[in-house]
Amino acid sequence: MAAQRDMATADAELAAAAHALLGDRRLIIATNRGPVTFTTAADGSLRPRRGSGGLVTALGHVSQRVPITWIAAAMSEGDRRAAADARLVRRALGDDETVRLRFASVERSVYEQAYNVIANPFLWFLQHQMWNLPERPVIDAATMRAWDRGYVALNDAFAREVLSQARGDREPRIMLHDYHLYLAAEPIRRARPRAILSHFTHIPWPPSSIWQTIAPPIREAIARGLLANNVVGFQTARYAHNFLRMVETFVPDATVDYDASLVKRRRFVTHVRSYPISIDPEATRRVASSRAARRRADQLLGGSREQVIVRVDRLEPSKNILRGFLAFETLLQRNARLRGRISFLAFLVPSRTGLREYGHYGREVQNAVDRINARYGRAGWRPVQLFYENDYAQALAGLSIADVVLVNPLVDGMNLVAKEAVAVSARDAVLVLSETAGAFDQMADGALAVAPADVVGTADALATALAMPREERARRLAKLRRGVEREDITWWLRRQFEDLAELVR
Repeated sequence: MAAQRDMATADAELAAAAHALLGDRRLIIATNRGPVTFTTAADGSLRPRRGSGGLVTALGHVSQRVPITWIAAAMSEGDRRAAADARLVRRALGDDETVRLRFASVERSVYEQAYNVIANPFLWFLQHQMWNLPERPVIDAATMRAWDRGYVALNDAFAREVLSQARGDREPRIMLHDYHLYLAAEPIRRARPRAILSHFTHIPWPPSSIWQTIAPPIREAIARGLLANNVVGFQTARYAHNFLRMVETFVPDATVDYDASLVKRRRFVTHVRSYPISIDPEATRRVASSRAARRRADQLLGGSREQVIVRVDRLEPSKNILRGFLAFETLLQRNARLRGRISFLAFLVPSRTGLREYGHYGREVQNAVDRINARYGRAGWRPVQLFYENDYAQALAGLSIADVVLVNPLVDGMNLVAKEAVAVSARDAVLVLSETAGAFDQMADGALAVAPADVVGTADALATALAMPREERARRLAKLRRGVEREDITWWLRRQFEDLAELVR
C-alpha cells in the first residue's frame, strides 16, 4: 500500500509539473528514432514495427502522462512513404491521439551521411572516447561534406518539421534528444525566439581535450547549437561540467557561470543541468516475473547450485566486454577452488554489425570465451555461456538469478542494466560497477567499484562479491533498490518539466 501511495504521489507531482509547463499545449519531442518505424513488405504494403532502444522506452513514459507530438527521422524508405499517410501512422499507434507521430523526411543519401558517417561512427566514438587518436578519426573532405550535406541538413529538416507542428504557437514547448540533433535548436530559436527549448544528451560528454582534436567548424557549431536551448541536460554533473568547459574553451563570446551552472551569450541564458535517466521499476519487475521470464530463469539455472555471474550488454567496444572476460579468466586462474562452482552468463545484443570496429570486437570477444572454455571447462561444466540475441525477458531472467552482476563499461552515459539488475534481483546480487558508468554517481555506495581497464582489480572485485556474506549482500541491494525506486523514470521526467516550467513562470 505504501508503494502504491508513493507511486500515486509521484504521478500526481509529474502531472502538476506537466500542467505548469504545458497548460493546454502538446509537448513536441524530437528524436532520431521514433515509437514506430515502417518496413516495406514483399507485396509493397507498409508494415509498422515498434521502435527499439532505451530512449524510445523512456520517452514512451511521457506519452502516458501528457499529449505529445513526436517527430522522428524517416530512417527507411518505409518511413519516407509513411510520412505522407497520416492515417496509416495513426493506425500504427492504435488510433491513440495522445501521441501524434510525424517524420522529418530527407533524401536517403542525406540521412545516410548524417547517421552513418557523422552521428554513429564519428560522434558516438568521439563522445565515448573510443578513437585510437594517433590513427583515427581522419576528418577529410568527405567527412566535411557529410557534415554539411548530411548532419546539418538533417537538423534543418527536423527544425522545419518542429516549426510546422508548432504553427500558430509563439511559445511552443520543445524537447530535443541526443547526439543526432545538436544543431536543431538554432533555426527553431531564430523562428520562435520565445520558444521553451531543451536538449538532453543520453551519451557521455567528454572533456574539452577530446573536442579539441576535431575540426573547429564542427565543435563550435555543436556548442553554439546547444546554447540556443533554454536548458541543456546531461546524465551526470560531470558531463554537465565538461560541457561548460567546452563552451568556455570554444565560444569566446559566451560567459560561463560555474556556480549557477549557466551560460550567458548575447543576452540569452542557457541553464546546464544533470538529469540521471532511470527505469520504471514496477514495469521492469512485471516483465521479469512473467511466465516466459520465469521459465527461462529456471532453464538457465537448470537445478544447479553454482554461483552465477551475469552481464547484459550491447556487443560493442564501449561496454568493455573483453576485459570483463579477461577478469573472469584471471579469477579462475588464481582461484582453482572456484572452477566448476561458478558460471558466467553473458547476454549480448548484436549492435551496428555493419561497422568494421564492431565486427572485429565481436570476434575478439568470441575468441576470449572460446579460450576460457577450452582451458578451464570440463565435462558437465562450461565456464562461460554466451547468448547472442535481443531477448529482453531472457536478459531480465538472467539478471534475476545472478549472484553477481558485472557492469564495467569504458564509459557510459548512464547504463540502465545496473538499475534493472537492482530492481529484479531475486538472489541479493552484488553489483560490480565501473567508476566511469554514469550510473556510478547514484550507485557508488552500494556497488563494488572497479576501474574499467583494471583487469586484476575487476577479478578481485568478482572474488569479493562471490564471497560476500548474505547479510551484506542484502543490505547493499536494499540500499541500491531504494535509490532506483526513489529516482525512477517519473522522477527523471518531473525534474525536467519543473525546470522548464520555472522558466515559463
